Amino acid sequence: MRTATMNTRDKIYNTAKRLYLENGYANTPNTMIAKEAGVNLGLVTYYFKTKDIIASDMLNYNYETLYSHLLKYLPTDDELLQLITFFKLHFKLTGIDPHYDRFIYEMNKFDLLEKATRDGNLYELYKTLVAQNNQIASSDKGLTLDCAVTASFGVIRALTMKQYEKEIQISKEEIFDLCINQMFYSLKIDSNHLLIKSLISSANCTIDRLLEEYPQLTQVKNYLYIEDAAIVRKQ
Repeated sequence: MRTATMNTRDKIYNTAKRLYLENGYANTPNTMIAKEAGVNLGLVTYYFKTKDIIASDMLNYNYETLYSHLLKYLPTDDELLQLITFFKLHFKLTGIDPHYDRFIYEMNKFDLLEKATRDGNLYELYKTLVAQNNQIASSDKGLTLDCAVTASFGVIRALTMKQYEKEIQISKEEIFDLCINQMFYSLKIDSNHLLIKSLISSANCTIDRLLEEYPQLTQVKNYLYIEDAAIVRKQ
C-alpha cells in the first residue's frame, strides 16, 4: 500500500513539473495536472496543498543539481567563486532554454526564488562569506546575511521580470554584472575590478567545460522531470 501511495504522489509530482515547464506555472491549474497524471483532483491537493510547494521544490532541486555539478570543477573552499559561477551558469541557461527562462520568470513573479535559495546550499555560501568577512562585526553578521540574501534576490527578481517583459532593454550578461556588483556591496566585500574580472573569467571557463562534458544540462527537462534521467558525462 505504501508503494502505491508513493507512486501516486510521484506521478502527480513529475506531471506537474513537466506541465509547469511546458505550459507555464500560471497556465497549469490543478485540474490539468490531475487529468494528465490520470488521478482524481482531490489527490493533487491531498499530496500538495498549494501549487507553490511543487514549484519551490522544482526550483530548489534545479539549483542543487546545477550546484552539485559545478562542485566537480571548483575548489570547495572558494565560496565566492562558487557563488559567482553558479549565477553565471543560471543566467547562461535562461538564455539557452526558453522553457527554463519562462519558469524562472514565473518563479520571480510569484516571489519563490529567495525562498528556494534559503532552503538550499546557496544560502550556506552566503552564510560562509558573511562569517569569514572580518569587516562585519560579529553582532551584525546575522542581519547582514539576511539583508544580503534579500537584496541580492530582490535585484535579480526585479531585473529578470523587467527584462522578460521587455520593459527594459538589457541582456542576461548585463543583468549578471549588475547582480554581482550588488552582491559584493551587500556582502561588504571590497569591489576590486581586477578580482571580479578574474573570478568571472574563471567562472566562464568552468561553465564552458561543464556544458561541454554535460550537454544535458542545457535543457532543464533532461533532468528536472524525466523519470530516472541520468546526467552522463560526455565521453
